[in-house]
Amino acid sequence: MKYFLLPFLFFSWNFSLAQVPANYYSDAQGLSGYELKTALKTIIDDVNDGNGQPYHQDQGYGALYTAYGSQNSGDTDHYFEKDATVLDMYSERINDLDDYNYEHFQNQCGTYNSEGDCYNREHLVPQSTFNSNSPMKNDYFHVVPSDGYVNGVRGSYPFGEVSDPDYTSSNGSKRGPNTFPGYTGTVFEPIDEFKGDIARSVLYFAIRYEDEFNSSWKSNGVLAGNSRDFFLAWYIDLLLSWHNNDPVSQREIDRNNNGFQFQGNRNPLIDHPEFASQIWENSSDNEAPTAPLNLQADVITDSSVKLIWDPAQDNIGIDEYIIEQDNVNIQQVLSPNTSYTVTGLSSEILYNFRVYAVDRSGNISEPSQTLEVTTLAESNLLVFEDFENCSANQTDFTRVSEVSDIIWECTSFGENDSQAYQINAYRDGNQVPSLDWLISTEKINFDDYEVERLSFWSSASFGNTKLELLYSSTYDGNGNPSDFEWNKIPNISIPLHPSGNSSLFIFEANAVDISAVSGQVYIAFKYDTTQGENATRWTVDNFLITGKQLLSDYSFKDKLDVVLYPNPSQKSKVHFDFNKTGLKTLEVYDVTGRKLLTRRTHQKKYIENLNQLSRGSYFIKIIQDDNFVVKRLILN
Repeated sequence: MKYFLLPFLFFSWNFSLAQVPANYYSDAQGLSGYELKTALKTIIDDVNDGNGQPYHQDQGYGALYTAYGSQNSGDTDHYFEKDATVLDMYSERINDLDDYNYEHFQNQCGTYNSEGDCYNREHLVPQSTFNSNSPMKNDYFHVVPSDGYVNGVRGSYPFGEVSDPDYTSSNGSKRGPNTFPGYTGTVFEPIDEFKGDIARSVLYFAIRYEDEFNSSWKSNGVLAGNSRDFFLAWYIDLLLSWHNNDPVSQREIDRNNNGFQFQGNRNPLIDHPEFASQIWENSSDNEAPTAPLNLQADVITDSSVKLIWDPAQDNIGIDEYIIEQDNVNIQQVLSPNTSYTVTGLSSEILYNFRVYAVDRSGNISEPSQTLEVTTLAESNLLVFEDFENCSANQTDFTRVSEVSDIIWECTSFGENDSQAYQINAYRDGNQVPSLDWLISTEKINFDDYEVERLSFWSSASFGNTKLELLYSSTYDGNGNPSDFEWNKIPNISIPLHPSGNSSLFIFEANAVDISAVSGQVYIAFKYDTTQGENATRWTVDNFLITGKQLLSDYSFKDKLDVVLYPNPSQKSKVHFDFNKTGLKTLEVYDVTGRKLLTRRTHQKKYIENLNQLSRGSYFIKIIQDDNFVVKRLILN
């Protein structure tokens, strides 16, 4: 905001503003960069005021309205219309009368339907960022009065610059796609008069909450993932441009003094605007980061590879990593991420990868060591069950209970909180003897494949009950499974819960070689507490077996017929009419041969919604028993 500029105040350590304690910023003298940022955090938060209290004293959320209503708060309009109404940066019209006004302590929001209904408290750094925790939620310096409806329109979107708005408030604040370099999502842009005010409030937040920052905070498109950088480079660049183009005004000085009276600390970027550039502008930084180390292939498939590496080091901070494939840059990965999955590769091809680090000043490191990766031969899917239909009891696994009424049950506590099967022999305060099986509904034929790989996800809480993964060629799908011979799946040993307490223990098998299994077999998870084991709550999800097909041994049985319609499909819903009952696997490929998704069904009439795919031509491979057919599908 550019009203009543006081530029002569900002160039000396010896000036004083009303209510700034003597030597308030003395511990920041001579510092720059992140050392200055941390020193300021200590000054405005941790320094004792002489009465046994830190400077920042949280006054609670409800007290903010009282702070806004103070006569010289900076939240009262003594600067434009000068009518002592609430000064709202989203509705204040600078050269004209406002469309509406709010009186302090009146018109506070409950509900609202349109702009001008009521005012409430706007978090310039959205509450969703910091999980609505205090003292961030209650901090006067970034929580401002605003029209409730416009506050809702802004939501959790970051600030940015908009040329094609989908919403515009009465004073010209607008929401729409970002045009400021570095981010293309939806943003909210205030009018020019208040851009500096908002920028200094948001940058204050990065200083004040350096220590509170943690991994549970949500990025909302702007967080850098570490407390030192705090915000991503594009957001810092935006805020600094607003800060420099819209200098401190008398309204901000008044608001800073009011905040000091209210909660005991100050916004140092209002007292010393030069601090912003001293912290974040590092134009003299010519020191390149160290090269990323220990580049490895974490997961290799026939069409992808997951790269992981150790973080690079830099005197200022890492901004991003550049992924290079066969001497061509293919991707930029924002710090602090140190992994990336390269997709769209061809099977059985040698690829070379290198990674570079880029710091906040644009300096580029030397490359990492070159990593050579040969993709696997194309694999076929033998079994994949994600248990997403377990609530309807429609999965490729059958539940068998031999001893009690305990049985595997459908739950929503699988991987990433998806549906999964769960077993627990502790019920209604008592432990129940249990011998329970989760068995593949049909036999799995290992003879037509080689190099079979098994993956699954499991979790455990409490107790010391074993979960065994077994296979049987003698089980016939009837009777008690324990009456048949079962063998352990090779190379898989599911450990017990290490402590036996309520903490969640996760065990994942990732592409484990089980090619020693042969013949046509049932596979089963076995859970047994009949010997007095302390009951463990086990959960199983995302069971996958792949293998390379032996074409020399491949034989076709009855022809697989399927009718696919409508084709072209207009609304992404595709109908499949099959001539046979039994399990069918549907695999969707793009025209390059890259597998996009897999579905499984027992239905003779099946409907699949492919709205996640864009317009174009695709191939659908339908597999049943030892037969398959490929259909071309066009999505319009």
